[in-house]
Amino acid sequence: MIPYARLTPGPGFQARRALLYYGQRMATAPMVRRALSFFIAATVRARQGGPVIWPRDRTSETALADLRKEGLAMLPPLVPRVEIKRIADYFHGNMVATPDGGRHPVEQTPAGAAVADYSLETVLACPGLLTLVNAPRVLRIAADYLGCKPTISSLGVRWTFPFSSEVTRFQSFHRDVDDWRFLKLFIYLSDVDAGSGPHTFVRRSHDTAFGLTMRAYTRLEIEARFGAHNIATVTGPMGTTFMADTLGVHCGDRPTISPRLMLQVQYSLLPVFAFRYAPVEIEAPMVDAYCNRLLLRRRPDTRPRRARPF
Repeated sequence: MIPYARLTPGPGFQARRALLYYGQRMATAPMVRRALSFFIAATVRARQGGPVIWPRDRTSETALADLRKEGLAMLPPLVPRVEIKRIADYFHGNMVATPDGGRHPVEQTPAGAAVADYSLETVLACPGLLTLVNAPRVLRIAADYLGCKPTISSLGVRWTFPFSSEVTRFQSFHRDVDDWRFLKLFIYLSDVDAGSGPHTFVRRSHDTAFGLTMRAYTRLEIEARFGAHNIATVTGPMGTTFMADTLGVHCGDRPTISPRLMLQVQYSLLPVFAFRYAPVEIEAPMVDAYCNRLLLRRRPDTRPRRARPF
């Protein structure tokens, strides 16, 4: 869970950040967004230098083609189910964060709450999770889709509960307009069926124009514009993995029977200027420093150094 920055005048307001965020949101025509994304990607390539080293295989090529055409691509699990189960068990045993900064067991989430998130520190401390979100196949797909080395600009693990008295924005059809170009990785950390709040995505909506005002859409509006046949609902067992360009219309359905636990990672051209980043200092595995720079601050090496011989 990464906190939001203040984008309106007041304490902590940064005009440059607000200008950069709302500037890209005002570009609503696909052709304009593609052109500017191309130049931003070229700039990142020039600054980072060298070719992307992650391997390309048939699975990544198929996923890339699906993302470009449909906006949604299913992937095989990135790790064995036993590893996903271990990650899920880790979160079951850790505290969720409350909006006031407190923490409590997920079982003590207030009745009627729609969601519960884990703090970024808790997410990053999960054994194996950083390796998972930096999987070579995923980074290869993201690099090819974006046109440059990706920035991991958002990372979170969230519970969504049934019988909620709240209706959150993400449970209605909407678009994300976080950066000029981006895509997200989703991994179910629980079994998800029709009663568990599955992710729903409108195929081919990622490459269509949208309005200046970000708003929720009704299902009737979606069916009228895109056709009911283009509404894809993703269900599956724990470990179900997919990627989506969530500039396209999507939602997380409201659970009606059982809760859903899901990992979500965003890969983008630039940082999301609506977020307030505070990289966490941890003993991290060997991951790409550029891709992970918004999340991680490497702990200084305090080991004594051997004197060099003369």
